[in-house]
Amino acid sequence: MKGETAAQTGPVSRYSRAEKLLGGLDIANTSGLEIGALAQPLLRPPRARIKFVDHADQAALRAKYADDGNVPAEQIVPVDAVWGDSRLAECFPGENFDYVIACHVIEHAPDVIGWLGEIAAVLRPGGKLILAIPDRRYTYDVKRRETSLSDLIDAHLRGARRPTPGQVFDCKAHVVAFDHTKAWSVSASPGTAAPFVSRAYALERARESRDGAYVDCHCSVFTARSLLELLDGLLELGMLPYRLERFFVAPVGSSEMSLVLLREPAGADAAAARAGVRALLDRGVDSEGLALDAGPAGPREVDDPRIAHLQQAVAELQASTSWRITAPLRALARRFRRP
Repeated sequence: MKGETAAQTGPVSRYSRAEKLLGGLDIANTSGLEIGALAQPLLRPPRARIKFVDHADQAALRAKYADDGNVPAEQIVPVDAVWGDSRLAECFPGENFDYVIACHVIEHAPDVIGWLGEIAAVLRPGGKLILAIPDRRYTYDVKRRETSLSDLIDAHLRGARRPTPGQVFDCKAHVVAFDHTKAWSVSASPGTAAPFVSRAYALERARESRDGAYVDCHCSVFTARSLLELLDGLLELGMLPYRLERFFVAPVGSSEMSLVLLREPAGADAAAARAGVRALLDRGVDSEGLALDAGPAGPREVDDPRIAHLQQAVAELQASTSWRITAPLRALARRFRRP
């Protein structure tokens, strides 16, 4: 139908989800770890030599999700180690993995920098960190601001291992009834989406967090561009022991970005690793050339067809050959503008 076609306007990827996340991985001859797989692991034995880690053991997880219609509790995988207050390397003493998978987990990490560092500690040099990450523009986080580099630094310097009261309040107070099925509609209007809970309830949960309760939430939120900018900032500060292998924006009809990072050896050149991230930011595209900023309007954008037309034109320009060719000139101009 005409309306259905219009509703699917957006970036169309030529790769499947498995190709984005697992492409190039020698599953038969490597060993891996998946974090937070619950009932939907990306890989399972005997196809793969893989272990599973979560914030609780299998019995506790099955009890937690017993009444959750979104998670078939009886299918939750066995948990080889519980990762909570102890460090990940302590969960697997003496072990190193060829890859680590975490689908829709990083946004729950109170301290993203520390979380990435603990994973790096169990990855061999050259090992892969495979991440599936929601883009806030297509989720119930649509009204929340993107996580900033300052937010990441603050949580890391505080050594947060549980969601902070501020993270809990920001999430609970601003999540709304909105998801990817609505986001990609031409009539999408995130500005009118209703909140799930009251601010008073959000404050109550924040106080529980302050008093020691673990209140699960999306501690961080990202868009395609903001995620790459955070990686760039962390590389500039020498706080990211990885380099970018590939990154894919959320394709039309989905909320999921795909990111694969390679564990850098000790003493690796962070400037060289940063160049790979900067190349995508300067071109304004992902690893297959899809525009970072294409897609439905975010909460701060105007619901005006004229503005939408201009935004689409900008996205097409940024994905064009001429935009890529002139990227070095724009980068040079930015350097001269810096104080």
